[in-house]
Amino acid sequence: MTDETQPLLGFTSSRLTWKSNTNKIKKNFLITLSLITIFGLLFTTFHLKQTTHPHHRFDTNPPAHVIPELGGPTWTPSHNTSIKATHGAVASDSKLCSDLGISILQKGGFAADAAVVTCLCIGATNTMFSSGIGGGGFITTKRFDDPIALSIDAREMAPGKAHRDMFEGVEHLAQKGGLAVAIPGELKGLYTLFEKHGSGKLSWEELVMPVADIVRDGFVVDKLLERAFLRAQESGELDPFDWKFAINGDGVTLKAGEVIKRPALAKTLTEIARNGSDAVFYDPKGRIAKSLSEKAKQYGGILTPEDFGKYQVKVEEALVVDDFTSKNLTVFVVNGASSGVSLAAGLKILNKFNDVEMKDDFGPIDSQRLIETMKWMGSVRSHLGDIGIYNDNRTAINEHNDLYDHFLSDKYANEVRNKIDDYKTLPSWRDYNPAYEPNDPKGTSSLSVIDNHGNAVSITTTVNLLFGSGVHDPETGIILNDEMDDFSLPTAKNAFDIEPSHFNYIHPYRRPLSSSSQSLVFDPEKGKVVMAIGAAGGSRITTAVLQGIVRSFYYGLDLVDTIAFPRLHHQLLPNVVYVEGPEDPDFIRGLIERGHEVETILPMSTLNAVKVVNGTFYAQSDYWRKLGRASGY
Repeated sequence: MTDETQPLLGFTSSRLTWKSNTNKIKKNFLITLSLITIFGLLFTTFHLKQTTHPHHRFDTNPPAHVIPELGGPTWTPSHNTSIKATHGAVASDSKLCSDLGISILQKGGFAADAAVVTCLCIGATNTMFSSGIGGGGFITTKRFDDPIALSIDAREMAPGKAHRDMFEGVEHLAQKGGLAVAIPGELKGLYTLFEKHGSGKLSWEELVMPVADIVRDGFVVDKLLERAFLRAQESGELDPFDWKFAINGDGVTLKAGEVIKRPALAKTLTEIARNGSDAVFYDPKGRIAKSLSEKAKQYGGILTPEDFGKYQVKVEEALVVDDFTSKNLTVFVVNGASSGVSLAAGLKILNKFNDVEMKDDFGPIDSQRLIETMKWMGSVRSHLGDIGIYNDNRTAINEHNDLYDHFLSDKYANEVRNKIDDYKTLPSWRDYNPAYEPNDPKGTSSLSVIDNHGNAVSITTTVNLLFGSGVHDPETGIILNDEMDDFSLPTAKNAFDIEPSHFNYIHPYRRPLSSSSQSLVFDPEKGKVVMAIGAAGGSRITTAVLQGIVRSFYYGLDLVDTIAFPRLHHQLLPNVVYVEGPEDPDFIRGLIERGHEVETILPMSTLNAVKVVNGTFYAQSDYWRKLGRASGY
């Protein structure tokens, strides 16, 4: 028995004792149940002892999108939410929106066309609390006839009047209210995607109007939106006038099963559709820019109509990880003001291990390597930041590029690989050479699309916190973001008194750093994209995508297990391993013996992915954490 398979330091040799994919594990599971039945009191006493371990904590505060009755992550997922298709598939947070994307593919549209309509739908319907055209996003996209993939950075930008110290003494205003609002970028990103990688068979109007029709005619509120509305109303964020579309005749927010209509947003989307481009949204003299700026100003903001005219997306080649695993795959990772460099560095580090030997999800050696890689990814992320699309300082640009190239180099990956010990973590978080404690944005959505031509798109979209800034413009129907909170604030230290990073300070027309890291996995031998994957969940996005790729291409798990199983997360600071339940005391103890602090958490990230195996499309949304449903045909 090798070191990789034998029980070690409290770990079980399987992933967890509850996992039931072998007879041995089933047997252990039945034995465990019997012991619990016979020795219930003793087990309870033991369990309490485990949960009160000084290095093991529990998080019992669920995020707004968590629905307790869903049950959360599981080692025994049902496969009835999985999609198997022959022509193409869409995986998003909403069945309604995934179906809408498929309808575009059926009309002859490419993955880019389907992604546009799906993304607009997500931000307009039941996941409006986490995304929309009042926010921004990142896009990784590849056409079947192009050897490279593109990264479209449609992240929001700081207004022209923004400055580094604008939140000094009023740090809370970076999260809610008009001052928190940055220039929205999502719509320009989607139009850029449509122009560059669309099929040319469908017009812009044909992609936007279906969403306008849905919000005009009304759609049914689901449990997610009900909980989000209730959470926002309880915290006093929903002004009864500005948010009257969300409030029924009794003065309370709409409940699951009720029909909601957004006529103001329908009017705006119709205007955008008939204009034939994104220009009407970014016109400083137009209705939309003026109305949004006035509403932000009403709540203390500095956004101006002229800021809309200054907005630009950043289009560049996606980051590339070559020769990934023994199958020599290529991973295309989002670029720009994202955490793509962090994910790419993590994939390169793991690639230094023999993937043939790494086959044990939640196993002792594999988990240690994964967690240590995540910690180094957290360090890399702390050095990242936007230098501004209008920056013409060649010295600053060269320094920025050199730093990014360093983290993406084989030399860096080898250096880190040699520092990873299979049996212990490094003594201090300082040993990982971070620059600061990264911010933790909360609200995002993701979607992935692959079509039968070989086109693929993955998008991460967000307005940041729950309903963004809490500012809804009843004239345009748009919910504005609070992405200014994702910049580093010089006056706001973290819990460890670590100074914020100068790499991510506020500057006019710069973009705050994001955790987005959606990716496309390409098989050069087949000449096809074999996976499109993205995640939502703030700083947990990057590690969720990493673990999804590792599970699929290292451990060989199917797409359902890849997404449904509990996940690990480490972002270096706080210096804690976060473990989604259901927990295994032996696994927790094994982490502690390796020197880790451990916290068992409720689900805080969601994954959506499409995978192609032998010409068949498999699509899976994160139903277990966010009620997501995929679609295909």
